Parts: sequence; structure tokens; C-alpha cells
Amino acid sequence: MFAGLGGFLAYFDRQVVARFRAAAAFMLLSAVATTANAKDSAVAFDGVSLNVVLSGHITAKCSVGGGGTINLGRLVANKQASARFDVGCNVPFELVFRSTSGGIAHVTKPEGEGPYAGIVPYRLGVTVPALSPQPLQLHADFTSNQMIAGATLDSGDAIAAGGGEIRLQTEMTQGSDLLAGEYGDSIMIVINPRV
Repeated sequence: MFAGLGGFLAYFDRQVVARFRAAAAFMLLSAVATTANAKDSAVAFDGVSLNVVLSGHITAKCSVGGGGTINLGRLVANKQASARFDVGCNVPFELVFRSTSGGIAHVTKPEGEGPYAGIVPYRLGVTVPALSPQPLQLHADFTSNQMIAGATLDSGDAIAAGGGEIRLQTEMTQGSDLLAGEYGDSIMIVINPRV
């Protein structure tokens, strides 16, 4: 009984090995055929493409800073002074210059008294470096009287490229003397982004 079983097992093993070899050969032929079809498919399809769209956002950022006090000393005709200020803006912008008094005014009697004037008018020149896309200089010139309502320097399509400069020059009225005392004015610079 065991001898017969051993022959049966040997026969069974040969059958399993033969079937396994046949299955492995079939799988190998299938893999080769699939690879060949894939190569033919690649040749058959030209120009298959995919677009990937990227997007993002940068917030408009504008700032102006600096400032301080300029002591003009004794007010006379054609007195000059200058000051630097910081300006930064990553979009086109406008700078608005406002004068509190419309001139350098007497602190207590800006209207003057009797034959004496109480205000010294001035001119304000402004220069601001910009990029559009090449470097350029923005320029403007205002009277102190124009600045009461707000005088504007528009950058056009340019963006700010650093600090600006203001230059002040007094314009004394001929034949008019000034009232004695302390004089002052305040210049406000406002930056508005144009988006």
C-alpha cells in the first residue's frame, strides 16, 4: 500500500510541476505581449498633455514714515531746507501732501496784525525714486497754499523704490513785514495704493 502511494505521489508531483511550468510560460508570454502592446500604444498616441495651473496672491502694501522737526531758524526770503522720508509701495500709488496752515504761520496770530503779515508762504519740491520697470525719479512741485486741500504726486504705473525727499523754499511777500513771534506749519504725507 505504501509502495503504491509513493508512485502515486511521484506521478502527482510531476503533474503539478508540469502544470506550474505551463502556467509560468503562459504568464511570461502574456507579460511580453502586454509590453509590446504598450510600446505600440505609445507610438500610436502623440501629444497627450496635462496642464497644471498655479495661482497665488500678494497683498498690496504701502507705507510712509520718517518725519520729524525742521528748525528753519530766522525766517527770511529764499530760506531752504530739505528732509528725507521713507516710502514703500509694491503697487502704483499716489502721495498726498497737506499743509495745516497753507504756509509757515504765526503760532497765535496766523492772520497777522496791523501792517504785519502772520504767514510765510513756501514751495515744496518732492522727489521719489520709483520702478516702472526701469528706475526713474518722480518729481512734483507745490505751493504751500495748494497743499491746504492736498496736493498729489501720482506714480502712474510705477512702484516705490525707496525713500523720498522734500525740499522747502520760503517765498516772502515783497513789501510786507512779518509779525514777531514763533511760526510753524505741519506737513502731512499720506500714501494711497492704486490697485
